Amino acid sequence: MPRASRLELGLRLRLMLTLTAVAIFPIAFVSYVIVRDEVRNVTHTIDFEVHNAALAAQARFARLLDKRELHAVVAASSPRLQAAIRRRSTASLERFARQNGLLLEVDGRTYGRRLTYAATARVQLVSHGNGVGSVVAQLPLDKTTLQRLSAGAANGVRLAFTGRGGAPAGTERGATLPLAQQFGIRAYVPHRTESHRRNAAYVRVVEAGLLALAALMLLTLVLARPLLRAFRWTEEQASEARIDALTGLANRRALEEILAAEISRAHRFTHQLAVVLLDLDRFKEINDSFGHGAGDVMLRAVSRLLTSLARQGDTVARWGGEEFVVVLPETDLAGASRFAERLRRTIEAHSVGEMRTSASCGVATMLPEDDVEALLGAADQALYQAKSNGRNRTETAIRGPRPAAA
Repeated sequence: MPRASRLELGLRLRLMLTLTAVAIFPIAFVSYVIVRDEVRNVTHTIDFEVHNAALAAQARFARLLDKRELHAVVAASSPRLQAAIRRRSTASLERFARQNGLLLEVDGRTYGRRLTYAATARVQLVSHGNGVGSVVAQLPLDKTTLQRLSAGAANGVRLAFTGRGGAPAGTERGATLPLAQQFGIRAYVPHRTESHRRNAAYVRVVEAGLLALAALMLLTLVLARPLLRAFRWTEEQASEARIDALTGLANRRALEEILAAEISRAHRFTHQLAVVLLDLDRFKEINDSFGHGAGDVMLRAVSRLLTSLARQGDTVARWGGEEFVVVLPETDLAGASRFAERLRRTIEAHSVGEMRTSASCGVATMLPEDDVEALLGAADQALYQAKSNGRNRTETAIRGPRPAAA
């Protein structure tokens, strides 16, 4: 090999070794920062998954307990039960309670099988206009109920009941929400699953670092000149909370981001998009009559109703105060109006203790030139019309394309 060729090859090798030695430090630093960021992402993802799983389980549990309570209401007015009470037939009362899976508390005696670990809903038992006791519906907090509450939870997320007789809070990353009486539901990710996710993040970063180092060495050999670049990494500040603390729904900022993304997607794929802006009627009267704490309870109850009626892919958010917004992708005006009416009727029929309320709804669909402000503004105008026309009604925004500028 000629001397010049040997010198050039030696120069390339020295350059490659020098750049490799220099590049190891920024690559190691960037890998460290990426690992830290990946671990944070894993943590945030787990927190999001367990919180959503706990919210979904809480809503499903409320629906199950409502069904049991309705069963108790029907049983309390049963002619068979009323006849057994009039006869004071203990055998008939015991048989009725066991056949219907209920507890009967009549004249100081209890009939039926009392579950040791169950949530209850109590209905007053009246005979000839006089209160004679209670019908108690029981929802067992067992493996079967837990499986029903776990439907739709993210892979790796587990549920456990907490409270009297339930599982004690572990050290796993999770979220706990109240259910009924002293019971709660805890969604968590086992340590092994969390470790597996973290290890997968480490492997991805190491593979990326080795690939970057190999690419740098290859580039040095090909170009044969110094390739030093400065790596900079700016960490993003922790994003503001996207969940409304009172209701657990998306907050106003999250809604605006989601709606902007949905508008962009609707434009890109020429899909329809609708929003429902809902306001609880005379909500101030609830606060004035029952207190702000009772008003918060009503807001949470309405939030659960909205979430239970929304489809997968819809977004339910608290806009502020007693106003809520539901984003309905791929929905036309007629479909959105039907959905809004279903919301309105459900809220009107629902009660929380002695409290009742109703809702006014404004419905609007997206025009091609709409942005977030324009679409929500149209829904707000429809809501104002519903309020002006007597409340507890649904109005739609009748819109046409805006004329082009001259």
